[in-house]
Amino acid sequence: MKAKRLAIFLILISMMVLPVSGYSQQKGVVEGRLANRTDSAIIARGVPLEIVGLSGGMSILQSATTDSSGKFRIEGLPVGEPLMIRTNYKGANYHAQLHFNDAGKASVELEVYEPTSSMAGIHVDGIQIAFEAIGSRLISVETISFNNKTNPPKTYVNSEGSLRVSKAAGIVEMPKIRVTAPGSSMPLVQSALESPDGQSYYSQYPLRPGITTFEVQQVLPYQNRSYTFTKKFFQDANSLSIGVVPKDMVLSGQGFTKIQSDSGKNFAVYMVPPVKAGSEVTWNFSGGTVAEEPPPQQQPEAQGASNVTAMPDAVSRNALIIGPLLLAGFILVLWYAFNYSGKT
Repeated sequence: MKAKRLAIFLILISMMVLPVSGYSQQKGVVEGRLANRTDSAIIARGVPLEIVGLSGGMSILQSATTDSSGKFRIEGLPVGEPLMIRTNYKGANYHAQLHFNDAGKASVELEVYEPTSSMAGIHVDGIQIAFEAIGSRLISVETISFNNKTNPPKTYVNSEGSLRVSKAAGIVEMPKIRVTAPGSSMPLVQSALESPDGQSYYSQYPLRPGITTFEVQQVLPYQNRSYTFTKKFFQDANSLSIGVVPKDMVLSGQGFTKIQSDSGKNFAVYMVPPVKAGSEVTWNFSGGTVAEEPPPQQQPEAQGASNVTAMPDAVSRNALIIGPLLLAGFILVLWYAFNYSGKT
């Protein structure tokens, strides 16, 4: 009997110890340094770092600071989930994903750049704007790509905005901005900032070396199937394409050339001559076989209940936004194919 009790006791002890041992094997270590790609002689010492868990939300798991040589070591990290290390160096965010080996160790060299407030070496690759009429609204999605070719490479940082777009007349709601950073395929959604004079919107997102793409969405009125769009350009536009849905919507202005019309997809694409920064253009939209606006969802009112309006769910509330974004993305794919298919 005593031997049996002893065996049970040992089993219970092993059950308590094994999970701790297994858990300790899930602890990872990351070592590395911040590498200054603008000037290797500049040591990124005393710079704060964060380890961010990417599963189930962006949660900060650990924090640390680089030492006097710009190096860091962070222990006690889970190796069974995707992790990212990030830092803010002189006003710009930098990050890299961690990859642990079988021993639970990860090595990373996080590249950072010195800031600049000069646009020298940075230019706009092109601007595309898609317009879609739905009911009494005209949705525009403007795509602007900045190519940072500074030498030596630097990150453009400006508190007054790296991107600025003019405020369209009669805009229905604050514009939405999506930013895709160099080397990334996942856009970041940002809130637009309005200029003090109320004439434009801007983003302070830094322009790191490489291509940074902004998508700016504005919802405009299209009452009586007519709208006058006035836009001021804050950057030179050497290439400017305009897409409209439906294809029979009339677009008038100076210098338009229709380059494509698709009856099946119901859109048309126009090219516009290059525009210099500081220029202002006026385009008139009218007519077209406009799609009907989705009817608001209503719930039956119970007898004797108070008259309370139900809030729409996320899908119905954004019905006017999701559709145009998907269609605009398709148009931009066609533009890319048209502009670059002949290039090597």
